[in-house]
Amino acid sequence: MKYKIGELVRLSETKYAGVVGTVIAENKVGILVRFNGIQELYFKEEELKAYKK
Repeated sequence: MKYKIGELVRLSETKYAGVVGTVIAENKVGILVRFNGIQELYFKEEELKAYKK
């Protein structure tokens, strides 16, 4: 797994420009990311980028 649980990531720029989320889990579907406090969605690894402050 490229991203560790609890790591901050930037979401897909095409759909969620500028949104930062937290990696929650990974399974066959993809990487589960929580963002906006309560929303959670699965993303493919290539759709995410490591967040750097």
